[in-house]
Amino acid sequence: MNVPWQTPEAQRTAVSPRLAALARIAAQVASATTMSDLTETITERASVVMGASRSVLAVREGQTLRTIATHGISPADARDWNDLILSERSPLAEAVRTNRVVSIHSRADLLTRYPELDDGTERSSVTLPLISRTSGESVGALGFRFDGRLGPVDPDLLWVLGVLSDVCAQTMLRLRAEEHSADQAAQLQFLADASQALAASLDYRQTLRQVASLAVPTHADWCSVQLVDDGVLRTLALAHVDPAKVALARELETRWPPDPDRPNGSGEVVRTGKSILIESITDDMLVAAAQDEEHLRVARELGLCSAMSVPLMAKDRALGVLSFVAAESGRHYTAQDVTFAEDLGRRAGLAIDNADLYSQTRRVAAVLQATLLPQDLPELEGWQIGTVYRQSGRTEVGGDYYDVTALPDGRVVVVLGDVMGRGVDAAVAGSHMRSAAKVLATQDPRPDALATALDRFMSTDPPTQMASSVYLLFDPGHDDLSLVRAGHPPPLLVHDGSTRFLTEGGSPVHGLGEVPRPALREAFCVGDVLLLYTDGLIERRGESIEVGLARLQAAGEELLTGLGDDADLDEVLEKLAEAVSDPDRHDDVAVLAFRRLV
Repeated sequence: MNVPWQTPEAQRTAVSPRLAALARIAAQVASATTMSDLTETITERASVVMGASRSVLAVREGQTLRTIATHGISPADARDWNDLILSERSPLAEAVRTNRVVSIHSRADLLTRYPELDDGTERSSVTLPLISRTSGESVGALGFRFDGRLGPVDPDLLWVLGVLSDVCAQTMLRLRAEEHSADQAAQLQFLADASQALAASLDYRQTLRQVASLAVPTHADWCSVQLVDDGVLRTLALAHVDPAKVALARELETRWPPDPDRPNGSGEVVRTGKSILIESITDDMLVAAAQDEEHLRVARELGLCSAMSVPLMAKDRALGVLSFVAAESGRHYTAQDVTFAEDLGRRAGLAIDNADLYSQTRRVAAVLQATLLPQDLPELEGWQIGTVYRQSGRTEVGGDYYDVTALPDGRVVVVLGDVMGRGVDAAVAGSHMRSAAKVLATQDPRPDALATALDRFMSTDPPTQMASSVYLLFDPGHDDLSLVRAGHPPPLLVHDGSTRFLTEGGSPVHGLGEVPRPALREAFCVGDVLLLYTDGLIERRGESIEVGLARLQAAGEELLTGLGDDADLDEVLEKLAEAVSDPDRHDDVAVLAFRRLV
C-alpha cells in the first residue's frame, strides 16, 4: 500500500513498548462501534502513549474541516478549531489538501510556515491525513503536538502512527456508512409516521405540532413550523426536548423579532420556494444576526451548530417553512438531509392545502345545503312533521331535496326529489329543482300539474340530466291526499296499525320530455302516517330493491305503528334511518314523514 508515512527509514521490525501500545490502540480503533469510542481512543489514549501535549481529530465536510475531538486543549481554544476552511494555512488543512504527512520540527519551523499559529511555545508536531482506500482522497486529518520536544518523529513511530491513522480513516468511513444507513431507515420511518399523522386529521395546525414533536430529538434538537398568515410568517410550532429551552427560544423571537428580509432566513425560503442549508453555524453568524449584546448572549446559550429550512410547498406555492436545527447533538446537516426535509415539507404542504380545500368545500356545502332544505317547516295545527337528512360519505352535501308549503285554504303541498349524482354539482342541480317546484306550485299545486310543469322546465333549462321526485297535495278538509311519483320509490302509508306502499301513480323520471303524470288519490285520516324518502334509504350495493323495501316496511311496522301522541317523530325517523339505510353511506338519504293527530 503506497501511503505517505511509509518511508525507507522505517524499521518495521523494531519493536518497543510504545509501538506495541500504539498497535493495541489501532486494534481498539478498528473495533470501535461508535464515533465517541473512536474519537476517545484516537485522541486521548494515543496522545498518552506518544507523550503528546495536544491532539486534534478533524473530518472533512465539503471545503470545511470540522473538529470532532481534541485532547489537551481548553474549551475556549477548542472553539477556535471547530471549523477550518480547507484553503487556510494550517497543518490540518495542508495534510488534507496534499494527502501528505505535515511535520513541524521546531518553533522556528512553525514561524516560517505557519506564523499565525505561534503561541511562543517551543514545540514540534505531526499531522497525518486520513485517506479513504476507495477514493484515495483525504476524509480528515489527525494531528499531534509535542511541547518542548524538537526534531522529526522517529520513522518507526511515524509508520505506526500511519497505520493508526489508516485504521482510523477506514473505521470512520465504516461508522459513517452504518450511521447513514441507520439515518435513512429512521428517516423513512419518520416520513411514514408523519404521513400517517398528516392523513389522520384535517386539523393541520394540531397535526403539524405533532410532526414537529416527532422530529425531536431523532432528526433535530429543534424543530419549528412557520405558516404564512395574512402575508406574515408566524410560528405555529416549536419543539425541543427541554421545555425551558422552548421558552427561551420564544423569548428570543418575541423580544427580537427576526427580520423577514434577512438573507438565509425563513422569509427568503417563503419568497423563493427554495431550501436553505447552513452546515455550520459560526459565532460570526450569531454576531452578525444579533440586534444587541443581550440578544447575542441568549443566542449563544442555545448552542446552535447547524440548520436547514425547507418550504412547505403546495401547487408551486410556499405555504410556510419547516426548520430543523442541531445544537446539543453536534449534528451537522448535509444536502441529503435537505432532500429528506423537502420530502416532508411537500407532504405537509399538501396536507395543509387539502385541509384548506376541505374547509372551503364545507363552507360552500353549508350554503348549498341551506338552499336544498327549508330552514323552517310550516306549523300545521293537528299535524306532526318529521325529517332526517344524511349526506353520503364525506361530501356533506348531496342532491336530495324537499319542501313543504301550507296553502291559505289549509291544503299542504309537498315535494321530495333526488337529482342524478352527488356532491356539490348535485346540490346545485337539486337547489334549482327545489326552487322551480316552489315557484310552479304557486301556479297550480295539483301533483299532476306540478309534475308536468317540471317536465317542461327540464326540457327548456335542465339543471341535471335526470331527476326523480314525488309530489303530494294533502287536503285535510276531505281527509285525503293526491300524489304523483316521477320515477321515485313508493311512499309508505301507515293506516289502522298496518303498513303498505302506495305503488300506484307512478311515472318515469324527469328528463325524458313531457310524459303522462297520472295522480293517485288516497285517504289520509287522523292517526295515519305517510313516509316519503329518497332511494338512498333503501338501496344497497349488490342487493335488489325489493330487499330494501321489505327492510323498510319491517322497520315501519316496528317503529311507526302504535305511536303515542307525545312521540317525537324526528327521533323515530332517526332510528328508522339507522336501521334501514346502508352503513357504508354510498348515497344521500332524505326522509320526510307526516302524521295526523286531529
